[in-house]
Amino acid sequence: MQHSKTLLIIGAGREQIPAYQLAKSKGLTVIGTDMAADAPALAFADHALIASTRDAEESVRVVKEFAKIHPIDGVMTIANDVPYTVARIAAELGLPGIPPASAKLFAHKVKMKHAFRAKGVATPDYWPIADRAALTEALTQAEFPLILKPSDGRGARGVLYLEQDTDLDWAYEHARAAGDNGLLILERFIQGPQLSVEGLFVDGKYIGIAYADRNYDNLTQTKPFIIEDGGVIPSQCDAQLRTEIDALISRAAAALGSDWGSVKADIVVDLDGNPMVIELAGRLSGNYLATHHIPMTYDVDIVGALIDLSLGHRVDAKDLKKNPIRYLGVRYLFPSTGRITDITGVEDLRSKDYVWMLDIFRQPGDIQPTIDNHGARAGVVFCEGASWEQARDRACNAANSIHFKVEKT
Repeated sequence: MQHSKTLLIIGAGREQIPAYQLAKSKGLTVIGTDMAADAPALAFADHALIASTRDAEESVRVVKEFAKIHPIDGVMTIANDVPYTVARIAAELGLPGIPPASAKLFAHKVKMKHAFRAKGVATPDYWPIADRAALTEALTQAEFPLILKPSDGRGARGVLYLEQDTDLDWAYEHARAAGDNGLLILERFIQGPQLSVEGLFVDGKYIGIAYADRNYDNLTQTKPFIIEDGGVIPSQCDAQLRTEIDALISRAAAALGSDWGSVKADIVVDLDGNPMVIELAGRLSGNYLATHHIPMTYDVDIVGALIDLSLGHRVDAKDLKKNPIRYLGVRYLFPSTGRITDITGVEDLRSKDYVWMLDIFRQPGDIQPTIDNHGARAGVVFCEGASWEQARDRACNAANSIHFKVEKT
């Protein structure tokens, strides 16, 4: 008896839920993996496998054992920075995917930068930091401001904005504690607009799909931590710059040995208008970009396209390259640290017809931690607009209308 196609999704957090739902709507059998048996997306899976998404060997072992009794036709992830785990499983089962050696470069920022430099890919100057003495030495060559981050970090954990008066001993220890391999990277801070760019490789050719302007206007409030506060999609960048960015991302991916699947790029445009790659990720974005923002603003089902690619199905490039149909402004919520006793303004905001989504991650009684990484933000609001400016202003006003009453602890 022929089975329906089976898709394996690595990771089962809140942001993975739409991918599970979409796969089910396509008539697929869905297998989910997560280290937590109560991970929220597993409620939408036909089969749940318990394994750490970051432990590639454990994941391969558990998945191969399951595959003995149930064939698997494709593997993917979304909003989960585990390209090596996905690549290893794909290689072991003979499924579409990027080579494991390429995936290792995606997951190691220093090796990634070395690959960029070797192939002449424009990227900010950087210095590998193996120990505290290496940081001292690098600072004799670099000028403030600078960025210090783990070479294998995720979700802005351990990412710091260094200035002349930053406590460097504290910064080194904080960044090092946020990574697993102990290696840090010091990077020149490039002044200029930043973009998040989402795209797919189809038949070996990179297709830029969505371009979003990232907002860091709150840096003066969050530093030394660098925490993105949403942005606006589509970007204000013009067609020529988008073409330059696409070519740059294609070369950067090639430097990592990849020409398949999803690529998420962090781009900075310097004050002379030249785009540079900060880093690439071999996955679809989190923070609702792939699952919500792109379908709404571009009418492109990028998650569905990756599902099809992962199953070995044909994807038509014409279905991916579209002009945007509306603007979407995004802002996150940044309450002060302490115990939340009340949250006001939520119901009134939900009644606004331009508020497309409002997601509050906290409730009264919760402890709001210091917002030193993306996961510590307290909520997000999306607002539609007829223009880039209107979408931005509506999102800013909406975020400012949510009030958290917080007791210091």
